[in-house]
Amino acid sequence: MTTAEKFKIWLEKIYISEKTKKPLTTGTQYVIGLNALNKHFNLAGEGIYDINTNLNHIRDLIDKPENFQKDYSSHFNAFVKFRNYYIERENKIKKPLQRQIDVFKKQQVEIAAIEATIKYFEALDYIIISKEKDNVGWDLEATNINETLLLEVKGLSGNISSIELTPNEYKNSKDKNTHYKLCIVTNALTQPTLEVFSFNVDENIWMNDLNETLQTEERIGARMWKV
Repeated sequence: MTTAEKFKIWLEKIYISEKTKKPLTTGTQYVIGLNALNKHFNLAGEGIYDINTNLNHIRDLIDKPENFQKDYSSHFNAFVKFRNYYIERENKIKKPLQRQIDVFKKQQVEIAAIEATIKYFEALDYIIISKEKDNVGWDLEATNINETLLLEVKGLSGNISSIELTPNEYKNSKDKNTHYKLCIVTNALTQPTLEVFSFNVDENIWMNDLNETLQTEERIGARMWKV
């Protein structure tokens, strides 16, 4: 997936328009606008889309009276937010956590698992949106032009033995099983290995590409309080 295609999906899924207070219905016009900027300024290669392009320099060019156009400015401003979004996400993933050793290791495993999963699906031309803090029942959303997958990520420091799903995660894994993926990362801190399990409707079981399966043991929790 090209940067232009990722930018378009970001505009339609994540970006919040100052005018409408919601994502754009279509990001095509913004991509066309940036392509026009690349052509207008004779930018080589990917131009504005190149990660090494100095956007401050492009801003200076746009702001010159002979170059200024309102659409150029708004489309460029949206792209700056798009790039900052990715930079912030990368920094968040890599930011070290200062906790007690056991908690710190667990969080390292979780971060490594998330990072491995993001890397895998981005290589398949998906754009990734974090839902880790939204309590929706999955950790990431992987979107391309055709579909949106709901990714629940489980990180393990060793080989796979078992995983646990919260009631919310388990409910959503059943309700949305056609789009829900269980992404299990083993040996997360040493040699991360990702296994993606999808629900096989015909067999009524979770299965990976090697036809290996997950057995499910349902458990019922309880809420207790002192009387």
